[in-house]
Amino acid sequence: MYWFSRKREQLPPVNGLILPGGGARNAYQAGVLKAIAELLGNDSPNPFPVICGTSSGAINAAVLASNAAQFTEGVSRLTGIWENFHCGKVFQADSWTAVKSGLRWTTAFATARLGSSGPHSLLDNRPQRLLIESHIRLARIQHAIDRGALRALAVTASSYSSGRSICYYQGIPDLAPWERTRRLGRPQEIGIDHLMASSAIPVVFPAVWLNNEYHGDGSMRESAPLSPAIHLGANRLLIIGVRNPQLDAVPANGAAPPYPSIGQISGYMLDTLFMDSLDADIERLQRINHLLAEAGKDSLSYQDSVLRPIDFLMICPSRDVREIAERHAGDFPRTVRYLLRGLGALSREGRPLVSYLLFESAFCRELIELGYRDGLAAGAEIAEFLRLEAPPSA
Repeated sequence: MYWFSRKREQLPPVNGLILPGGGARNAYQAGVLKAIAELLGNDSPNPFPVICGTSSGAINAAVLASNAAQFTEGVSRLTGIWENFHCGKVFQADSWTAVKSGLRWTTAFATARLGSSGPHSLLDNRPQRLLIESHIRLARIQHAIDRGALRALAVTASSYSSGRSICYYQGIPDLAPWERTRRLGRPQEIGIDHLMASSAIPVVFPAVWLNNEYHGDGSMRESAPLSPAIHLGANRLLIIGVRNPQLDAVPANGAAPPYPSIGQISGYMLDTLFMDSLDADIERLQRINHLLAEAGKDSLSYQDSVLRPIDFLMICPSRDVREIAERHAGDFPRTVRYLLRGLGALSREGRPLVSYLLFESAFCRELIELGYRDGLAAGAEIAEFLRLEAPPSA
C-alpha cells in the first residue's frame, strides 16, 4: 500500500530515503528496494542522496550507503543478508545462554536487584556486532560521499543520560548540525557502535556506550523521524514503513478478550515505539503542505526555520505482517520459543512481539517477497517520484 503527496516546488529535487525501525519486519524494506532497483535497471546511480535509518532500519541504511556508488549491488547485498537470516546472527539463542539469562533475571527479581547491578538485557546481541563487521564496509561511506554518490547517511539513537534523540550523520562538509527540543543532529563518522546503539531495543538488548553516555534504540525519543532527512537537504521523501495501516477491529459488545499477557503488552509497546511517531510526523508534514498550499506560498518562516512543501511517497505492507509471523512462529529456536511461551507471546495476542523478533529466513523471505510485490504495484508512483523518463507499466 502507498500514499503519494505531490507538492511541487522550484528547488532542485533531492531525494531522501527514510527507513524506520521494526526489528525483523525490516526485511520488508529490502523487498521494496529490490523492486526499485529493478525499475531503475542495472548500473543506475544511487537515487537517494540522503539515507536515514533508525534501529534495524539504520543497518539497512548503512548497507545502502556503503554501496551508494553501486546502488543495484547494494540492494542485492541487503537482500542477501535478510534472505539468509536466523536468530543466531542477531542474539545468542543456545540453551546454555537461555538458562543463564533466565537464572539471572529470576535471581534479580527474587533479591530485588534490578538496578545497575542486575541483568542488563533479556538477550545477548553480540552476534549482531559480528554480523555488521562481516557484511558492512563502513569505510566505503566516506568514499561514496567523496565521489558524489551520497550526500549524507543519518543514524538515530536515544541517549539514556541526557534524554535526547541524537541523529549522528556523516555527509558532505557544508551540512550544519541542528538542535531542537530534546533532539539534535551531530556530525560524526558512522561506526559499528552507532548501528548497535540505534538498534538496542530497550530491555531486550543492552545499551551501548557511545560519546560518554549510554544509548538505546533510536525510536524511543524520535518524535520527528522525517526531520533528519530534511535537515540534511532532502526535499522529497520516500518512506518505507513496516506496518499495515489497517486498524484492528474493536471487540464486539459482550466479547471477553483475555487479560493482556506480558508478551502482548511488550509487542504493543514495540509497535508504539517503532511506528506511532512516524505516522504522527507524516500527518504533521501533510498539514504543513496543506497550509502552504492554502496560503499560496512556497515557504513560510517560523522562528529560526523555513517551512517548505515536501513531496513524499509512503510504501507500507499490503498485508498484516503479524499474520505472516503467526504462521512462522514455530521457526524460532527451541530456547526462544520456550522464553516467548512463558511471556504469553506465542498466542494470537502476542503476534506483534513475535513479528519484531522473528529473525528467521522463511519469515524474512516472505516479507521480502511482499515488499517486492508492493514495490512493483507502486511502480508508476515510484517512477513519478524518481522522475524517471520512461515510467514502467504496472
